[in-house]
Amino acid sequence: MSESDAKPRLAVLTPRFPLPLNKGDRLRIYHQLAVLHERFEVDLHCLSFRAVNDAEIAALKQRCNTLTVHRLNLVKAAFRMSWSLFSRRPFQVLLFTERSLIRKIRQEIMGRSPDVLLAQMVRTAEYVKDLDAVPHILDIMDTLHAGAEREAERAPWWKRPLLREEGRRLLRYEHRMPHYFDACTIISEQDRTLLPHPDRSEVHIVPNGVDAAFFSPSNDILPIETESEPFDVAFCGNLGYAPNIVAARFLAEDVAPCFEQMAGRPLKVLICGAQPAPAVKALSGRNVKVIGNVADIRSAYLAAPIFIAPMLVNTGLQNKLLEAMSLERACITTPRALAALGCNVGDAVATAEDAPSFAQGIQGMLGDPERCKTMGEAASAIVQERFTWHAASVTLVALLEKHADAAQNT
Repeated sequence: MSESDAKPRLAVLTPRFPLPLNKGDRLRIYHQLAVLHERFEVDLHCLSFRAVNDAEIAALKQRCNTLTVHRLNLVKAAFRMSWSLFSRRPFQVLLFTERSLIRKIRQEIMGRSPDVLLAQMVRTAEYVKDLDAVPHILDIMDTLHAGAEREAERAPWWKRPLLREEGRRLLRYEHRMPHYFDACTIISEQDRTLLPHPDRSEVHIVPNGVDAAFFSPSNDILPIETESEPFDVAFCGNLGYAPNIVAARFLAEDVAPCFEQMAGRPLKVLICGAQPAPAVKALSGRNVKVIGNVADIRSAYLAAPIFIAPMLVNTGLQNKLLEAMSLERACITTPRALAALGCNVGDAVATAEDAPSFAQGIQGMLGDPERCKTMGEAASAIVQERFTWHAASVTLVALLEKHADAAQNT
């Protein structure tokens, strides 16, 4: 390969090691790396509070040229959080920002002479915000202040002051951070509208995608093992994540009783996902099955004819919704979660806003299997057209190449 044909060099900084794929930010960067590695020489730098095993490193090295894991110290993190009330920075930024690592990370990044840098989430901003020697892009992902504010509305009383304070801090931080970077990206138009920065219209929208080849109903997928009767609805996600906990409780405690009152029979519910919180485990009963990790998450999606995503406090584009759509599930979600797709889906996905409307929608769809089939096929077609990872990453690749080219030509 001639020098003129050489790929530009991209440095990537993430707040967590991208594996396992149990959180939205991990899933996003893991698949983006596969696309970016086709066009760039990638130096991946990951912050991590845990030790990363050799198998995980080997799996990720297929998506980058170099990989460096920067261990965060739990004791130092606890100390930072102990004086967080005397700081104006968001709690999560303080948690992930270890001052003794800032200089080291910057030196290691610049030691490989990158043409452009991508930092994921505001949690990494302090490490590279002043690194003006290289064009640096911040993937804001979600408007986190809005998520904190919505979560505070449904949180236990003792947790609300902390969430509201975090929302205020994030609001200020999200207003300032874009000034430090050459460009910013965000998941959806809906999130961009909520961004407090005055130049938010210049923030680039880079949606999430889905591995459509993996999440395909044509694959041989082992059924989920359960002694229960067939399920009516399924909900999947990281069950230790606050918005998913809220959604799971709403489904089991509000939607299910409302459906039983309307339909005259119980609603058979499957709730499945990694790291179920105690509040989610407590939902398990005769008609609600809560399952933690499964060998193949696709089996959970396919265990019921309807996928329900009652996201009440979320921000951003929901991976779980895209995965269910790709698997040709008939889906019901909130208007906010659907709007994050940023496109007109017609009748491919149904929406509801409260327990009665969710229950009514489920009852109607269960009584019309042909409608469920048609909705699922239409939803899958939308994913194939707009939300494969290559399609979702077009704007990101173009943005990084533009700044890399500008850097090379100066």
